Amino acid sequence: MIGFFLLGKVISVYGKSGEVKVKLFDESSNEILPLDFCYVDFFGNKKKLRIKSAKQSGKFLILFFEGFDSQEASSVLLEKDLFLEKEENDEQPEFSFLIKDLLNSKVFADDEMLGEIIDVLSLPGNDVYVVEDAQKKEILVPAIKNIINRFDKKEKKLYLKVDKSYFEDDEN
Repeated sequence: MIGFFLLGKVISVYGKSGEVKVKLFDESSNEILPLDFCYVDFFGNKKKLRIKSAKQSGKFLILFFEGFDSQEASSVLLEKDLFLEKEENDEQPEFSFLIKDLLNSKVFADDEMLGEIIDVLSLPGNDVYVVEDAQKKEILVPAIKNIINRFDKKEKKLYLKVDKSYFEDDEN
């Protein structure tokens, strides 16, 4: 059975020929070139697009799609998510979570609920999970292996290696 995983988001039209600039969501996506096609989500339906050319530009991909040979034609792709096909039995990297899976997940620190993930910030060093506790206070949890124990996607629960006191303010 075939599934999809999120490659990135089209953030701009790049050049006059209709190329688009894609922000990659996963740093390991650097190893995906060459690409022949990908899928774009139009109103809940995935449409397969053939790629004429693809090149890496830092943390971005520059893609040129068949049939999208002008700025106007490519502008319909702006802000659209791009997906790649994957076999359902493909291994996911051990420390790789999709943002959509993390949002609204409960976070536990040493078996005590810390709060719920309300946002994920993508920063240069690492992602940061914004967790809202019962008092509506935001707690920032760095998404690094030293802190994250495991994520249960089915239960929507993130388990940390640290206890709740790790996140308490020292200024009292």
